[in-house]
Amino acid sequence: MKTEVTRRDFLKTCGAAAVLLTSFPRYGYAAATKVPVLLYHDISDQFSDAYTISPALFAAQMEWLYANGFRALSLHDVDFSKQEGRENVVVITFDDGYASFMEYAFPFLSEYGFKATINIIGKYVGTFLHYGGNRPMLSWDEYRYLNASGLIDLGCHTQELHTSGGVTNFPKNALKEDLRVFIEGFHAEIGSDVDILAWPYGAYDKKSMRVAEEAGFTYLLTSREERMSEDTRSNEIPRLNINEQLDLVSFEQYIGGL
Repeated sequence: MKTEVTRRDFLKTCGAAAVLLTSFPRYGYAAATKVPVLLYHDISDQFSDAYTISPALFAAQMEWLYANGFRALSLHDVDFSKQEGRENVVVITFDDGYASFMEYAFPFLSEYGFKATINIIGKYVGTFLHYGGNRPMLSWDEYRYLNASGLIDLGCHTQELHTSGGVTNFPKNALKEDLRVFIEGFHAEIGSDVDILAWPYGAYDKKSMRVAEEAGFTYLLTSREERMSEDTRSNEIPRLNINEQLDLVSFEQYIGGL
């Protein structure tokens, strides 16, 4: 049985981190002209790798963003033509679709009104992804619930081309067919279209971009480590990979210093 981690629980059980949080200076980000797009994967104490962050550190990062006046917007809401569309703004994305999102991420996003995007591997919905162990994945029922919340956008991480080397290891027609299968399955399960695609392992080229755009994807998410600016094209959005290696001080420097 899953238990929700609330802000109150976090502050109660992680007193030292809470003290550290309150000791941070409140930096001003109003003049920012770039928006960090954060890339998370799994949230777990069981695994330790470049694609995992512990529940306590994830909670601390969300608390830090909230305490420093950040708003987490969807990609659709970021508007560089308006000051309020980029002032103290962050975009939060999760790749793969791990079940840990429901237990550790969604309670914080809900409490703080933070929006986020989950990029789904169609093949693994409701099953397990075998990476360093068996990692349970979100189900379509859970995706429908999250989609109905108004806080969560759902994107594509391909149907079954999530392999080392990514989509560039496959011919153009294979990618075209994979995206068609994903889109049809997504529409049948969620009842809407999908316009966000995250490239597996950050691998893509001009041909794959063209296939994705022809399939109806507008926002193409990369793994290039930069912040999004008014010059960023929607078909090449950079992201900052967030994992256990970033403590709170490093986290602040990372999202604000590139």
